[in-house]
Amino acid sequence: MTTQQHIVSRSSQEMANVDERLRQAILDKRQAQIQELSDKIDQLQNQAKQVAEGVRDETQSKLKELRAARDAATSRLQELQRSSQDAWSGLLEQTDEAFQSMSDRFHAFVNSQS
Repeated sequence: MTTQQHIVSRSSQEMANVDERLRQAILDKRQAQIQELSDKIDQLQNQAKQVAEGVRDETQSKLKELRAARDAATSRLQELQRSSQDAWSGLLEQTDEAFQSMSDRFHAFVNSQS
């Protein structure tokens, strides 16, 4: 192997390592976001137990929607974790959309409670 081929090979390996670290950082961030929402849903569930029955039913319905959004985001994250490098960018975009939907639903719920 020539020096130039060795440099190109080494550079390719370094890029693969960077790509993998970036991928793992994105996955870790998404997992943390899901955990944060799960914790907030649990807090809201506990608060819902202490409100009037009519409000409680509406709150339970909204919490069900939040759980569905969280579950959809979790499913997308799992797909992303299993994906090949070739499928990564397309799935990342879909995952971003699922996480945005989850975030939008949560903020709409919180704002409706104010």
